[in-house]
Amino acid sequence: MSAISEELRTEQFVMSLRGIVPYVYEQAWQSVLDGTPLSRTALHRGPDGLLRRTLRPEVRFRLQIVDWRATRAEVQDARLAERLAGESAAGLPLDRAPSMCATLIRRSDRDWTFAWRYARELMDRRAGLRVLEEATEAYAVLLRGGNPPRHATATATAAAPGRAWAPGSVAR
Repeated sequence: MSAISEELRTEQFVMSLRGIVPYVYEQAWQSVLDGTPLSRTALHRGPDGLLRRTLRPEVRFRLQIVDWRATRAEVQDARLAERLAGESAAGLPLDRAPSMCATLIRRSDRDWTFAWRYARELMDRRAGLRVLEEATEAYAVLLRGGNPPRHATATATAAAPGRAWAPGSVAR
């Protein structure tokens, strides 16, 4: 965990999905994040105490996939609650991009739970919801054999790359 990750807040989305193709879902997310500068942003504490952004040319979105089908539903629910609490407590490595983590949990042959967490200093809730919407759209396009459009999601930033900004200063 980076030193600054403990100080910053995270946003977490958890949703139920049905009939997901994990590899295609990961591709959809990658296509959206490729067009999202904030997903390629790393934060570093400057000598003045302010956070500084560094924009990486590209990042790899890693979707962790776990299979809980052999576990009873009530045990799955308890494990999910424990996992989400643990992720929130662990913080995020903000000094490398992307400052987010995503897990796709297979709960039955057709049912999945998707958990996505990112640093609020990079995107506000509205931008996070837009990323989720664009990933859903990209997934549908990929399933039809098409190429998803590149969006410029969450491009509202508080400062240009390398310039100082205060946590929470992203447009809300």
